[in-house]
Amino acid sequence: MILSFTEDIGRSTRLWLALGQRLPHVLRDRALLTAQVVRTGVSSLPLVLIISLFIGAVTAVQVRYQFHGLIPDTYIGTAVAKFVIIESAPVLTSLVLAGRVGAALAAEIAAMKEKEELAAYEALGLDPLRYLGLPRVLSGLIAVPVLTIVACLCALFGGWLLSRASFGLTTQTYVQGMRFLFSGYDVFVCLLKAMIFGGVIAFAGYHAGLRAAAGARGTGQAAMRAVVSGCVWILVLDFVIIFVMY
Repeated sequence: MILSFTEDIGRSTRLWLALGQRLPHVLRDRALLTAQVVRTGVSSLPLVLIISLFIGAVTAVQVRYQFHGLIPDTYIGTAVAKFVIIESAPVLTSLVLAGRVGAALAAEIAAMKEKEELAAYEALGLDPLRYLGLPRVLSGLIAVPVLTIVACLCALFGGWLLSRASFGLTTQTYVQGMRFLFSGYDVFVCLLKAMIFGGVIAFAGYHAGLRAAAGARGTGQAAMRAVVSGCVWILVLDFVIIFVMY
């Protein structure tokens, strides 16, 4: 197990370095990058909207339940905004996208490998890492922070909607609570986490697809491996970032 883990880390490191060497080509392949960003971001938007709306509502319920009688309801907006921006929006959005985008990417690359399309790229003198890997990894770095911003706004709206409907909190009181401890540094950390998680999701999917075994079973295992490794690395890196930044 230790040997397998070490080999996997080595393969991942070599792949990251190979992708980094192809970064100068990204400006010449803007159409490929744009297509992947649209594919990753737009197709995931409805799911992110629904999930983040309920995340905000659940957060408001938990804040009211945990602190009722201890702090005024004015601070419901404060707690919802802090938790959503720092933790729930980037982490939960990324976990959902790891299951959707990461698995789809792994299955796509595994199918291309099975049909020998990757070998066809090389036979035609085309670099698969440049035309397939780099646009997909960069799309994760770009699309996930944008989706996280949308998730933050939608979650805050969900918290407001439930607070107003169930707790009788006025809009002014909720917004005042949100602004009380609002910090631009928290937004920076949120976007930093989202960007790192987005790269991890796309890389895990691409890497798992490259390692896929032949057949339908190999494709399914590659998708599972992409989701599991993506989710694990998201949680590990979340702790590291929070520990370092705060």
